Amino acid sequence: MLQALLTASLLSLLWAAPGRAQVPVQADFDASQFQGAWYVVGAASDDQGFLDSRDNLKMPVVFVTALANGDLALKFGHPTPDGGCQKVDMTFTKGAVDGQFSNAAMAQTDIRVVYTDYTHYAVLYLETQKEGVRSIWLQLFARSPELFPEGAQKMQQLAPQVGLNPSQGALMPKSDQCTDVLSQ
Repeated sequence: MLQALLTASLLSLLWAAPGRAQVPVQADFDASQFQGAWYVVGAASDDQGFLDSRDNLKMPVVFVTALANGDLALKFGHPTPDGGCQKVDMTFTKGAVDGQFSNAAMAQTDIRVVYTDYTHYAVLYLETQKEGVRSIWLQLFARSPELFPEGAQKMQQLAPQVGLNPSQGALMPKSDQCTDVLSQ
């Protein structure tokens, strides 16, 4: 009986969603320091839509505002192929711990600020669940449109822990198509 219980417990641990248990959240996350302008300088994902389009992506910008209830309001600017800018407003709803969020409207079931120094970089982990397909994302944010080496190193170290490899990543070319999002 005990053998069967231990085997069942071990199998359930192995079957559980990979990546979730070993993805940390920034210790003592401070939303007030996290708010402000960020550039998405890099991303990695196993999402097929991302993989198919990553060679055509340009650097998105995001403006983050910390809300009194612990949520984050975000204004994203995504450069479009025609030279325009698609603006998207969204809210990251505070999760169980500071630095963990979700966004039901975008099917983002687990969003974590994994690492940040608040001044130069942030590495975000996102898990989406769309039409029964689970996807993992890592995004590298920077306060300027330049790759910050320490942030890139943290993202490279985290990628294999969440099941991503270098071939699933992309650095985003600079674009000024959406810089007006940052001035709002």
